[in-house]
Amino acid sequence: MFGKLFGRNSSPSKVDDAVRYFFKFSLHILNREGNGPFYLSESEKYDFRTNYIAETGIEDHGVMFFSRIELESTNFTNHHLENKTTFKIGMCCDPVLDMRNPVAIEVKNFLSTII
Repeated sequence: MFGKLFGRNSSPSKVDDAVRYFFKFSLHILNREGNGPFYLSESEKYDFRTNYIAETGIEDHGVMFFSRIELESTNFTNHHLENKTTFKIGMCCDPVLDMRNPVAIEVKNFLSTII
């Protein structure tokens, strides 16, 4: 019961949706002006989320799903900004997300435990 309440039994497609959203959100953060760290307002997150759902046709998994991913993606991106390793994000996302990239695999394994 607790696993269902806290999202521990997510389907593989839901986890893949989470990973794709995670990196798209990260790239969105990296495209901002300035040197960081970056934190988006709730309205900026809402606008990005709404546009992403409309553009990709992804299932709307709910605010909690997207909010958790946005938080983790923001922390991940700011960590890479601080360590000057944002190239790792670009390497797994250029030109499209490579789910076999070690960074993407690490993110996928982590997200599968929290959603």
